[in-house]
Amino acid sequence: MFRPSARERILYEGLNLACTGGLCRVTYGAIARRAGVSKSGIVAHFATVDCLKRAIVGRAMELWTRACLAPSPERSHGLPELSRYLNSWLSWTKRAALPGGCPIASAIFEHSYHASSVRVAVVAAEAHWRETLVDLIEGAIAESDLPRSVDPSQMAWNLLGVYLSHHVSCHFLRTSDADQRARNCIAQLIATARRPN
Repeated sequence: MFRPSARERILYEGLNLACTGGLCRVTYGAIARRAGVSKSGIVAHFATVDCLKRAIVGRAMELWTRACLAPSPERSHGLPELSRYLNSWLSWTKRAALPGGCPIASAIFEHSYHASSVRVAVVAAEAHWRETLVDLIEGAIAESDLPRSVDPSQMAWNLLGVYLSHHVSCHFLRTSDADQRARNCIAQLIATARRPN
């Protein structure tokens, strides 16, 4: 029977804790109890708690990539591909079998004011999200699905706002219609972008 390595168990439990309680809850003691390893065993893999948190952010982004950017048999281009990505993005944590909310979205709020290497990792993750949106929007413009007057950076900013609002509604306010409201907002943003000036 396959048993994950200690490092994998540490990352698995750390990511689950980040999804349900935020990166602020990730400590050697909390992870040692959950992963069934000693604190010194964790230190052997992650010299500092910040190293562990950065690795958790990295693992979250790996799972996001698989859930949202993996090639699909129905690989599309332009606006259909942007729409496919946006639907995948809203539900990526469920498809990655993560409990709770998006660990990156939570970390954005947690690390707003703390200068640290963890904040740098979270900023890089958010930048990757934003760049992905810009690339997909530019792809939709190139396919003539969106007019050339669309500002990809502004539209990406708007869509990222929908994602973060969705996260707050789902996991802080626990509103039952958060998914539908987010999809409605995305549809409205796309419809507005498609209108000729």
